[in-house]
Amino acid sequence: MKLAYKHNWPEAKERLEAFWRMENSDRPCIAVTAPGQPMRSLDPPPDYKTKWSDPEYVAQSYDARHEATYFGGEAMPGTSLMVGYCFGYGAPLHYSEQTVWQEPIIESWDDPPDLSLKDDDWGWQQVQKVVARCAEVSAGKWMTGWPNLHQPNDHLSLLRGAEDFCLDMLDHPAEVKRALRQLLDNWYEMHGRLDPLMPGQEGSIGWLSVWCPWPKSITLQSDISCVLSPAMFDEFIAPELEELSQWLDGTLYHLDGPGALQHLDRLLAIERLHAIQWTPGTGNPESLNWLDLYKEIQAGGKGVVIYVPYADVETAVRELQPEGLFIITSAPSPGDAEALLERATQITRDKRRAPRKGKGI
Repeated sequence: MKLAYKHNWPEAKERLEAFWRMENSDRPCIAVTAPGQPMRSLDPPPDYKTKWSDPEYVAQSYDARHEATYFGGEAMPGTSLMVGYCFGYGAPLHYSEQTVWQEPIIESWDDPPDLSLKDDDWGWQQVQKVVARCAEVSAGKWMTGWPNLHQPNDHLSLLRGAEDFCLDMLDHPAEVKRALRQLLDNWYEMHGRLDPLMPGQEGSIGWLSVWCPWPKSITLQSDISCVLSPAMFDEFIAPELEELSQWLDGTLYHLDGPGALQHLDRLLAIERLHAIQWTPGTGNPESLNWLDLYKEIQAGGKGVVIYVPYADVETAVRELQPEGLFIITSAPSPGDAEALLERATQITRDKRRAPRKGKGI
């Protein structure tokens, strides 16, 4: 595979393959971007709906941004296709500058809407069109990633409304489980339809832009889990995560906010879950304040994917083990990006030479 916007692809590929095998040794994976050449101008979209769902605008805007970006280390030019959120089984859609969201449509389990996958659904049609056009424009330059299609647990909570969804787990557990099964079956079908639209790509990539050498890889998540007890998570959410982890080749989990930390032990117990990506959430301490959490995840045998400010990257490299560690950051310039990678390599070498104190992790 050739990627015109990724200057060090062969080297990055080798280190990324080691990340998935938990074998990084000379330094952790560090995805560091920096401003490159000036970005060519594009006509602004007339509205937010166009911004997120128009195939030509989405493809050309990614192409322009990637062309103007320096992708250092293991940073990959890829997509985070929000058009996936436009697929909502006919739910009314709302668009903003930052995202797309859906209104609830399940008012009662006595008369629920049809949750089968329909080819004439506008959102589903747009998902396919955007993926296909991005694949055409990206060929030989950057990677088209798996679109941001909600997983069943989060999607059902949107279609029902979060509060009602939580109450339904107590009052209508059978109906919830049947709906989750239907949505997961649909998800498999959508994956099968979308995969052929991205021919010629090696491996796979999702919204985190962590390249995986295997063809089926996505980022799992459950935002609704923040308000669920461990027992409810184990009964309603964990089976979905276990099944998808078995079916997929590579899996990351997006752990979002302190409220979700109560489920960490259950996540660490998912055998085929490769790594956990931590997001502290708005208003919470960032980056290095969570070093103990990162070490706990590494001690649990999983990789760690973290966003770290440029100034804190060297500390993270010193404190954490390089195997299965993936740091995402940005640098002021390409020169600063490369200098950071050199320092990270030297820090890792120095750690290897230094005698261990205690057992460590």
